[in-house]
Amino acid sequence: MTFKDILTNLDDQVLKGLVLKVKNECMKKDIQWSEVRVFLKNLKDYDEQIFLAVLNLVIEKKYK
Repeated sequence: MTFKDILTNLDDQVLKGLVLKVKNECMKKDIQWSEVRVFLKNLKDYDEQIFLAVLNLVIEKKYK
């Protein structure tokens, strides 16, 4: 699964925004984990299943 796969299968615009925010923040060269943590927490609170899929991609650094 990729970020593109996740985003393609989502209809919820809020959820898409949360996923994109996590992806974009993690792609930065100088990641501020304190900021990323907030976005990950929001994503987890909104949809835990998508959170787990995104977390796996972040850990594996698969941002494409």
